[in-house]
Amino acid sequence: MQDSLPLEVEDIADAFVQLSSSQQTFKGLDGAAHEAYQRTHTGDYVDLSVRGRARRSAARAAATADGLGACELCELLEIPLLDEEKASVNGTLVGRQVLLNLTVQESNISVGKGKLSVVVLYEPAYTGGAGLMHGGIEEQTDKKRKKSTLGRLLVIISDELRQDLTRSLQLLDQPAKHVRLSSGLVSGEVASVQPSLYKAAGVLLETLEPTLRKYDNSTSAIHFVGRSLAGGVASLAAVMLDGSLPMPKKNKKAKKNQSAAPVEESPSNDELPMNATSDANATKVQPLSGLGEDRTSCVSLGAPPCISANVQSEFIISILYGDDIICRASRASFDRLLDRSQKAIKSKGWFGGKQLNMMGDAFSLTMSSLRSHAHGSEGEELRLATPGRAYLLRPRRLGGACSIHEVGNRLKGGREALRAHILWQLDDILLSKSLWKHHQLTSYIHGLDSAHLRGFSDDAEDEEDY
Repeated sequence: MQDSLPLEVEDIADAFVQLSSSQQTFKGLDGAAHEAYQRTHTGDYVDLSVRGRARRSAARAAATADGLGACELCELLEIPLLDEEKASVNGTLVGRQVLLNLTVQESNISVGKGKLSVVVLYEPAYTGGAGLMHGGIEEQTDKKRKKSTLGRLLVIISDELRQDLTRSLQLLDQPAKHVRLSSGLVSGEVASVQPSLYKAAGVLLETLEPTLRKYDNSTSAIHFVGRSLAGGVASLAAVMLDGSLPMPKKNKKAKKNQSAAPVEESPSNDELPMNATSDANATKVQPLSGLGEDRTSCVSLGAPPCISANVQSEFIISILYGDDIICRASRASFDRLLDRSQKAIKSKGWFGGKQLNMMGDAFSLTMSSLRSHAHGSEGEELRLATPGRAYLLRPRRLGGACSIHEVGNRLKGGREALRAHILWQLDDILLSKSLWKHHQLTSYIHGLDSAHLRGFSDDAEDEEDY
């Protein structure tokens, strides 16, 4: 009978307050443990006997540097107009040529009810790495990083919904789309993608195809940058261009319209279109999927879960900040939030129900996180995850700094993965006052700028038990 009654907004708000209180318990435990460790270890403390500590520290520093570079490029699109003269003075466009400036009004790339804007820059003097070796800190022992390159294409993407929480969540509340992979360890392996972002990434690559092919022999690196939903589009586009994911299939309506179009007179061999071959010159044009193999990379800020972990995406760096809701938003996390909310609403009205539900919710969060941790990679092809190498920035009260931790599906076990599942609740929506504030570009800039990199004390594998 109670289930059939319409819910009041006040009841839903009270339920969210209860759920937020139980989640704050885990945040408090994590904060107390971090502060206790920092107070008992000096900033210069380094245990040289810990294997791999220097490499992990270098990886965190590299991710921080790449994230700050991505913030600078994202700022270029989040100002009203692309002011080339001003950007050239402050350094963003120094040594770079604007090849394409596609505004929202001119764009044909839709994401839900919004559109994408795109800027493509060409950096002819770029001499860094490409693909997995793009960006970061150059290791003197790595000879591959010392090779000169032919230049770099920078693809910067911004979405119209980046300041619209409601429409962003509506778009992300979709079931995952399953596609078959043509590459990988298992032939025909199934992978999952976020359908709207996947479709937008395909249209983006088709829009960029003339530029990509024109500069194919003039660049050795193709780097994507995006924030919010655009970060997910950038990640998926990078994976497709690398060849790890197929392009979206054309819908039947589009194919029907193409077949109904009048057939034009066949061109001569000198006038063959880009995707055709002639008998005299049987040069096959490489498809878009795989055109940038081993040359493609991406840095995303606050991107949602958009691809399953069984798809190769090591060349992507995903930066997450605090309680950012977009980084945790998927159909699966919404379903879990709905289930927890219904239990909280049912507990209202009887003695002790609120307190018992808070304890029960904390227990259920712990058990679901432990189950997710225990299953590891089992069924990962059916779950959406943060692409590539993910790094979480956690704001800390002590010193006003942020700790940085590697998270995501690359960590199949260990304390860091367990802490990500339980204390940081990366698989669930965090109901806090900062869930939208932490998604803003200014928050990411502040977090990256204040990241604590000197003490090496943020790696859970190096810390003592607490």
